[in-house]
Amino acid sequence: MSRVRSLTRATLATLVGGVTFLVVFLVGVLAGRFLPRKGAGSVSSAPVVEAVRKVARLATVQMEVADVVKYEEARQIVVFDIPKNATLRVKGTVLGGFDLAHGLDITSDAQEKRLAIALPAPEILSVDARIEWFDERSGWLNPITPEDRTRWTSWARASLARSAKDAGILKRATDHARQLLEDAAAAFGWKAVVSVAGRAHGME
Repeated sequence: MSRVRSLTRATLATLVGGVTFLVVFLVGVLAGRFLPRKGAGSVSSAPVVEAVRKVARLATVQMEVADVVKYEEARQIVVFDIPKNATLRVKGTVLGGFDLAHGLDITSDAQEKRLAIALPAPEILSVDARIEWFDERSGWLNPITPEDRTRWTSWARASLARSAKDAGILKRATDHARQLLEDAAAAFGWKAVVSVAGRAHGME
């Protein structure tokens, strides 16, 4: 029998990618200015598509998350429940965004100077957790084992991911990506229509 209680929770969100976006934007502008065109008066989508692909890789949101959780398990001996528990203070950085290995599709209409950009579902890309153990209680009949520590540590990391999701990290990542991609296309005089796949996943 196990029980998990979240005692406190705090979340702070920050957007990532500003300076790097400017670098990629400048590279894209230069590419669009100096790449040869197919013919007089023709419009090539190659520079803007390449710039948009680079920007898509930067569309991430970072959150600093803190939580205090208590894990408790009990072992039944005869008719008695022998408990063991530990309280963990968890802090960490959660990164949300898009894994482009799951699919990024860009189609262009050169005549209308319009891009249709399809992104995969946003997900938790990484969790960098810092965990402090304190207030451990157990006995020789039901000691805290290395397996318990491994399992509870894994649960603590997952709790950070859940906290970030509850705080809206996936929606922030979607909004951030849409804004970046629309701005990148607009810099070339194009219009971007961004769609995102339905169900978000990652670190479930």
